[in-house]
Amino acid sequence: LWTALKLPISLHHWNDIMKSSHPEAPLNPVVSPTETELRIKKIMEELNQLVPPRPFTHKNTTTSATHSRATILNPQDTYCKGDQLDILLEVRDHLGRRKKYGGDFLRARMSSPTLKAGASGKVTDFNNGTYLVSFTLFWEGQVSLSLLLIHPSEGVSALWRARNQGYDRVIFTGQFASGTSHVNTDCALVLNSSAELCRYLDAQDQEAFYCMKPPHVPCAALTHMRSKNKQVSYLSKQERSLFERSNVGVEIMDNFDAISVSKCNTLKSVDLHEFGKFQHQLAVDLDRNINIQWQKHAYPLIGSLTYSVKEIEYLARVIDRTGGEKNTIIVISLGQHFRPFPIDIFIRRALNVHKAVQRLLLRSPDTMVIIKAENIREMNTDVERFGDFHGYIQYLAIKDIFRDLNVGVIDAWDITIAYGTNNVHPPQSVVRNQINILLNYIC
Repeated sequence: LWTALKLPISLHHWNDIMKSSHPEAPLNPVVSPTETELRIKKIMEELNQLVPPRPFTHKNTTTSATHSRATILNPQDTYCKGDQLDILLEVRDHLGRRKKYGGDFLRARMSSPTLKAGASGKVTDFNNGTYLVSFTLFWEGQVSLSLLLIHPSEGVSALWRARNQGYDRVIFTGQFASGTSHVNTDCALVLNSSAELCRYLDAQDQEAFYCMKPPHVPCAALTHMRSKNKQVSYLSKQERSLFERSNVGVEIMDNFDAISVSKCNTLKSVDLHEFGKFQHQLAVDLDRNINIQWQKHAYPLIGSLTYSVKEIEYLARVIDRTGGEKNTIIVISLGQHFRPFPIDIFIRRALNVHKAVQRLLLRSPDTMVIIKAENIREMNTDVERFGDFHGYIQYLAIKDIFRDLNVGVIDAWDITIAYGTNNVHPPQSVVRNQINILLNYIC
């Protein structure tokens, strides 16, 4: 895990425009750079520095969990509740040679099965092949430690390059109404075609989505959408070998015994982390005048089931229509559906939502706005398309984009690491915990 980036911080309102050819920059039709374009460029520069190129010629030269060495600093027979336990990690390749650079994607967790307790650890990358892994000992009893090598730095570099290389990992199929029948055509965030296109543009924020225009059918006749994954990869065969399931999430601390934590009599300061506050459900309670509504975000909305395009809308427009006041709570969650696409799509959406929240808080400072981070997900997923590395980059970006606003954050990323769920749809107990955090905060 890298330290956070230091960055500067319903009806559709689309115009249907038919184009005879694919525009050069469909998401940036304005010629002169806007404030948003410049911000996206700066964030991308920061991210590129965070994930430098790490080419490799053979898997043997990549980081090996088996050969890497983890050593407890200042080991003790018994630790006190509230102590900080520090571990020095020296990463090595599959030939046992010490790595000279960092960038590995690591996940640290401590747990107590007896107490059904868990917490994430903090990883500090010294960018020279060594890491400091720190745990705060929150509870008494036996505590197990885990440090997973999710991806070696070479794999991280490959994923970052591949992610920003193409928009076609997911195919969208648009359904147009034509009298009593329907016509299906290809749709996408970017369509490289000389055919006539329908452009569905949010004019205010310059976000666009495209469909191949069916013959003799108007663009406004688009009614439904579905998507499916496309068999495309921007990774080499050698790079793809790094993401076979046996190479993802490998335990580094296999030989570590559980440590014993006692209450002790020394008063200690315990850092409970900064979880924030968040989650959403659908409900109406007329007696208490409570109305909870849920709104799908606009494209890219991924789903194998056909959904109505009349039910989706850019969140910035929904926020702009919200009057807001002290009894209004807005919870925003963006993440999983953006992972298969170049990161600029996610950054643009987050910046546009940020501007809408800024306008909302200006006209109604008492409105409560909460950002829910992404959950971690399964390790046997399609890593190039949906892997957690992509989610983690988005997690860092959205925290920095919203850092200047008075908003709450439910750190679902941290919560799901602590629970060790590895499930994009966590168990009810985890969701219940997130809801409780939200309710405790707002009440």
